[in-house]
Amino acid sequence: MVTIKDVARLAGVSHTTVSLALRNSPSITEATKKKVLAAAKQLNYHPNHLARSLVSGKTYVIGVVANFFSSTFEMEILKGIEQSIRSTETEYVINLFATLSKNDQVLTDICLGKHADGVILLSISPSPEVVRLYNENKCPMIVIDEQAEGAIEITMDNYHGAYMATEHLINSGRRNLALVLGDSTREELGLSQKERKDGFLQALKDNGLRFNSRNVFYIEDYYFEEGQIVFKRMQRYGYDIDGIFCAAGDIVASGIMQEAKTMHVKIPDDLSIIGYDDIFSSSLVDPPLTSVRQPLFQIGKNGYARMVRLLEGTEEYKPNKFVYEPQLIVRSSV
Repeated sequence: MVTIKDVARLAGVSHTTVSLALRNSPSITEATKKKVLAAAKQLNYHPNHLARSLVSGKTYVIGVVANFFSSTFEMEILKGIEQSIRSTETEYVINLFATLSKNDQVLTDICLGKHADGVILLSISPSPEVVRLYNENKCPMIVIDEQAEGAIEITMDNYHGAYMATEHLINSGRRNLALVLGDSTREELGLSQKERKDGFLQALKDNGLRFNSRNVFYIEDYYFEEGQIVFKRMQRYGYDIDGIFCAAGDIVASGIMQEAKTMHVKIPDDLSIIGYDDIFSSSLVDPPLTSVRQPLFQIGKNGYARMVRLLEGTEEYKPNKFVYEPQLIVRSSV
């Protein structure tokens, strides 16, 4: 088995210099780095990260934590993280942790079990006790699309996005609007869904329209098929809905559109639909879907780069909040 001392011997340097060169330390000259890398390649040397972690107390892992990773929201964030990894010279890798609703339990295990040096949370609101645990253990926490006092929060202005979408439906002449929300299994709505509901209700009020609670529909997993089921329920109840704001996202909205066409409901003549997220496929469906764009790719990219800076000590860890503004992308579904 090839060791770091073998590489040092071949390169004619100390094993400490090899270690620093492989970590791309600025204290090592480019010429020495090239010599070390050439020796490591020649010997087919692979660093023992487990041994290194035991010495340094670091895992060189960034944990990305979500309830599940099957929805478009998580996938778009991960695409941004992947792009950031490609453009960032760092030894850190990511591990995905799906909590399956056992949020605090999984987060506590990650911290106390030393499974990651820092975590990026997607639509998960940790308890104050968990946030305190991470701060006490100097394990940075970035929370995307949720609230966590004492951590770094990256959120979107979901209220404004929902208000814009609802007002656009009203301005197009729609008066009997339905709202489709996610998180149906929770006792309380998550932050984004709650804010979108509030924005929807305020737009109705400001435009003199009454809120009809029977026009609110819930889904659970943000799947295409759930959109189909929701539209069947709307038709079965016979509420004569002429506009839908799908706060549960574009995938669900696409399912609604597909089922509407199956039932010979014309979009946008008989029914207008607005989704949320503005994923790539939203411009490809027939008719193209009007949607609220939120920069998920950029959020993922910036969130990962910021976590690396925190872990490498080039940025001080200061809990704060950053809010991205949404944009209404108007297409032919309204």
